[in-house]
This record gives sequence, structure tokens and C-alpha cells, in this order.
Amino acid sequence: MTVLRGQGPWPKTNAESAVFGWMSQRLDQVEPSEREGMARWLLEHVSGKSRGARMAEDMKWGESQLDRLAVFAERLNAGEPLQYVLGESWFDGLCLNVTPAVLIPRPESEELVAAMARKVPTAADGFTALDWCTGSGCMALALKARLPRAEVHGHDISSEAIEVARGNADRCDQNVHFRVMDLFSASLPDRPFDLVMSNPPYIPDAERGSMHERVTGHEPGLALFVPDDHPLMFYQALERWCKDGGLKAEGWLGMECHTRRAEEVASMLASSGGWKDVEILEDLQGLPRHVVARRSLP
Repeated sequence: MTVLRGQGPWPKTNAESAVFGWMSQRLDQVEPSEREGMARWLLEHVSGKSRGARMAEDMKWGESQLDRLAVFAERLNAGEPLQYVLGESWFDGLCLNVTPAVLIPRPESEELVAAMARKVPTAADGFTALDWCTGSGCMALALKARLPRAEVHGHDISSEAIEVARGNADRCDQNVHFRVMDLFSASLPDRPFDLVMSNPPYIPDAERGSMHERVTGHEPGLALFVPDDHPLMFYQALERWCKDGGLKAEGWLGMECHTRRAEEVASMLASSGGWKDVEILEDLQGLPRHVVARRSLP
């Protein structure tokens, strides 16, 4: 196994202020507005201590720590996302492992989990939930943390993603059941779920060119993009799977959407029959981000 080593120049001293200034300057290929924030995050990650704690004890940075910081800076300058560099990302209070096999969890997805948990605030034993296109398992694990008595499952077509998700279940000490499964050929469960949610691929291929290279060059395209001529393919498949027996009557479906497609997804559910309480939820930026609906009684 090749071990990357950092390259100079090195800070003039190993005191906190000198190391922070050195790290900020080394991130010269990162957007200027993000350099200091990334430097703070990296220093806290490598030291395992907050800036206040380091200042209080007048911490002196060791050679191995400076070496790690230099390697991280080179990876960030090359365009790698911070979460992949650190190997972790926070989601709804959970610290999760992330690799290039899975999307980096976004705050918007936290909002969907919270909204779905509010639909069933008193979930008792026997309540079941499924997260389709689970990726890192972030939404499934967050829902389990919010509803400890629920039985939660996560499915994804990627075996590498499911491996990450299972590792995160162990890391968070959450009993969530992850399984490799393709939504477009999935069998139906023996008993329909009480709740189904998903953050499926929804970005049209045509938008690749307008997205940051940190995303398109590093995050899995399988989890991001859909054909330009079939942008709602995952929503149609989810709706069909739920109606065919995947979701029980009176059960809830929640889906994250492209902000320009939320109206279409909501209209699809409202016009297809079998759904009620169809609602578009805005994210914290006031953009239409999620669609939730409830299965009607037969």
C-alpha cells in the first residue's frame, strides 16, 4: 500500500496561528471563499480537538499531523470533495463514512427525513420503512435514529454503496437492513411497507456541464443523472412499485426532487389515482424540493 507523504513548504513554527495561516495559504486552488473554512475543518479533524481546546492548551502541531494536513491540501487542490478527503460526513447528527461509491449527504435530504418522521411520530413496534436508492444509508439511518422502534430497510442497485451503508449501520450502532436491489426489476415485499422514501437520481444529463467539477468528477454519476428524455423515470418506477404492493394503504411516500420537476412529480401522483394528501415541500432556501403523498384506501 502506497502511503502519500506531504511536501513543503512547511509552516515557520508549529504553533496554532502559524499552522492555520499555512494551511489556508496551501489551499490556493480552492475557491477563496471556502479556504479558511476548509482549513478550520481540517485542523479540527486531524487534531481531534476544537480550536478553543487547542488554544487553551497551547497545542504544538506534530510532524505527522503537518504531513497529513499537507496531503489533504493537495487532494483538495486537485478538486476532491472535502468529505471524501476526510472519509466522513455529518448527516442529521450522525457521523457517516463516505467514499466515491456514494453521494455526499446533503442537508436537503435531512429535511425529507424530518418531514417523513413527523408523519409517523408515534411509530410503534411493527412499523416498517424503506429507503430506495439509499447510497450511504444516510436517510435510512437518520430515520431509524428518529424512530427507534421502527424496522427500517435500505435498497440500492450498487453493491459498493450497500457495503458503505452496512458499515455506517455498524458505525452508528443502528439496526437497519440494507440490500442490493434494482428498483426497475424489484420484487414486492411479503408485507407492504408503512413508509417509503427516496432521494433518487434526478439530474438530466444535459446539466452536467453546468455543475461543479467537484461533483461531476468525483461523485457517482449512477446516483446523480437520468436521461434527458426520461427525467422522471425513477419517480414513475417508485410510484408503480408502491401501488403494486410495496406501500400499504394509508402509507406515506416521500421523494426528493429536482426543484424544476417537483410540480411534475406532484402532478404525476395526483393524476394517476390512488394517492391523496399530495404536497410539495420547500427546502430551507424556499425551493420546491420534496413531494410527499399518502396511498388512498382501495
